[in-house]
Amino acid sequence: MHGGLELARPRRRKKAIRVAAGALAVAALWLAMPRLRVGFSAVRERAAAALGDWVSPHYTDRLASLTRQNADLHKQLARAQQAQAENDAMRQLLGSSLPEGRWQPARVVARRSDGAVLACTAEAGAAVLDARGRFAGQVVEATGPETCRFAFAGSEEAPCAGLSGTFAGLLEWQGDWVLTGLPADCALPAGSVVTTPGGCWLGRTAEAPRPDADGLTARSLLTDTADLNGSVFFVKVS
Repeated sequence: MHGGLELARPRRRKKAIRVAAGALAVAALWLAMPRLRVGFSAVRERAAAALGDWVSPHYTDRLASLTRQNADLHKQLARAQQAQAENDAMRQLLGSSLPEGRWQPARVVARRSDGAVLACTAEAGAAVLDARGRFAGQVVEATGPETCRFAFAGSEEAPCAGLSGTFAGLLEWQGDWVLTGLPADCALPAGSVVTTPGGCWLGRTAEAPRPDADGLTARSLLTDTADLNGSVFFVKVS
């Protein structure tokens, strides 16, 4: 009896060792699967290239050349689309009444909640117009050797006055433009033209000014304002 027990124990140990070794092998295979997949993919690509070269000599070279040409065509198409957008914006701008000075087109490379980054160089304070010549804001800083950031008119970084007739107010950016600080009794009619002190178009009053809670001032929402979703703006050079 004791002899039988002694013989059974080594068998159990051997079986446990085999099970543990099998589990380790499975775990190692599982961990190696990503590398095996990459290796298999590389082998498959080499095999496909070899087969292509066997069926059609220089197949791989021609495929690489076509891939490069396709990438170049995509880059040229992107540049052409950018140039077309600038040309369209320029045509719109030339058909508008512009303030004096020279204006350079600048495409948008990044957007912010209160402005945008443009592909151009300009001094801080330079006026920014949309494609129809309406005042959008001003340059506040250079962000790189060939880019600058502009802030929307009426935002914290680009305070702006609005003039209409003999009345003046302050522009506020609240997702829409609102002319604030007008005299409570100014009686401007809806549709009155509003400009910057420099003569740039800001918009028209969408309604007769409404008195504020203090009873001393009034405000009016503006309409026909700059299109802030455009892909190209114009920055004043001089």
